[in-house]
Amino acid sequence: MSSITCYGGVGEIGGNKVLVEDSGTRIFLDFGQSFTHLDDYFVEYLQPRLRFGLRDYFALDLMPKLKGLYNSWAVDKTDIDHCGPQYHAVFLSHPHYDHIAHIRYLDQRIPIYMGETARTILRSVNDTGRAQWFYEKDGVARDGSVIPANDVRIFRTGESIDTGSIEVLPVHVDHSVPGAYGFVVNTGSGAVAYTGDIRRHGNRPEMTRDFIDRAKQAGPKVLVVEGTRVAPEEKRKDFSEAEVHEKGKEIVESNGFVMAMRYPKDLDRFRTFYQIAKETGRKLVISLKTAHMLQALREDKALALPQPFEDSSLEVYKREMKVYKVWEVPMLDKCVDYKWVKQNQDSIIWEQDFYTLTELIDVKPGKGACIHSMSEPFEEDPMSQLQDEILQNWLGRFGIGHHQLHASGHASMDEIFEIVEEIGADKVVPVHTQHPELFTMENAVKTEAGKPIEV
Repeated sequence: MSSITCYGGVGEIGGNKVLVEDSGTRIFLDFGQSFTHLDDYFVEYLQPRLRFGLRDYFALDLMPKLKGLYNSWAVDKTDIDHCGPQYHAVFLSHPHYDHIAHIRYLDQRIPIYMGETARTILRSVNDTGRAQWFYEKDGVARDGSVIPANDVRIFRTGESIDTGSIEVLPVHVDHSVPGAYGFVVNTGSGAVAYTGDIRRHGNRPEMTRDFIDRAKQAGPKVLVVEGTRVAPEEKRKDFSEAEVHEKGKEIVESNGFVMAMRYPKDLDRFRTFYQIAKETGRKLVISLKTAHMLQALREDKALALPQPFEDSSLEVYKREMKVYKVWEVPMLDKCVDYKWVKQNQDSIIWEQDFYTLTELIDVKPGKGACIHSMSEPFEEDPMSQLQDEILQNWLGRFGIGHHQLHASGHASMDEIFEIVEEIGADKVVPVHTQHPELFTMENAVKTEAGKPIEV
């Protein structure tokens, strides 16, 4: 008998951990952290104690307590003994935090499969960020001990991967980060289709079409489907990427100083801002982290991303710091600073991050516009509400108008239900949603965390 068990993503957005079992083979689809994962017990500086691995997570039922899944460091100070791996692979749908964050705790002998573009993006994030999501070479822990390298393997769309009695077929989908996939998983009891995160209103809707067709062709017994935007009321503006381009260009053309905010891995949005800059005769000023990621993705011909320091429509901004990181140093002498931005503020689009808003003090912009191309704050999340209030205070201080202009990485409720109907699975398992009760179709399964569902 084959089964699936959802250990995360149940009644919450993100945190997908979907276990598929068949004839002794066990694989996970995604291994992420939900956006509200720690909110019941932790906030700000009250956080789980890293020095104790997963002890705090297990004690508060924040991670599945499964033997043979985690590395020795993660379980050393818990009541689970470390042993050989009893799981055969983890497949990552895309490189977003809520789908990959907990792979750092996995036993290093368990293969981690991801798309080639996802690996490149995560390599850049490893180099430029604080957290190491995985190790391709042996690492060193804080206590000086060796952290063995992970077994990282890559795939491309349509490549069949056999893991024991389970065959996994990754099929690309359109999402707000390149290198996103859904999976068709063939077991002895029939096929399981998994959407990952999916949309139809981005720049590559044909990729989502490919996944729907392959999933439907497989005649799945179970469809595990995301439902981020399945809600009693759609409170967020529903723009396509084309509409972000159109309306964003209008904002740029009617303002002098323009700053823009987006998610770091949303390269569709980067491309949109880049095109607007070219069409309006401006330069797009990007961060050092964005420059590093663009350089890392240079060889990905399918993305064909413009390159910093080579494209006349791009400039790279460096903040004034006492000490620069190792990866930043090779780029510094080719960057612009706040003085240059101040002098050229009416002929640029300046990408900014919430945590670098203090740069406005140095630039002293005249009145202008901020294109906030990220999700609106969640009503259920006090921290996002507070961040939004602080952002509004900064913009108001400098006379900068706020323009909410974002194309979601997720399909609308109507689109999700259309996808469900078209694929036509025997059972529908909603994940990555706060409102699974709205999946009212007769074949919808009430999902409980940790409870197996027969395929």
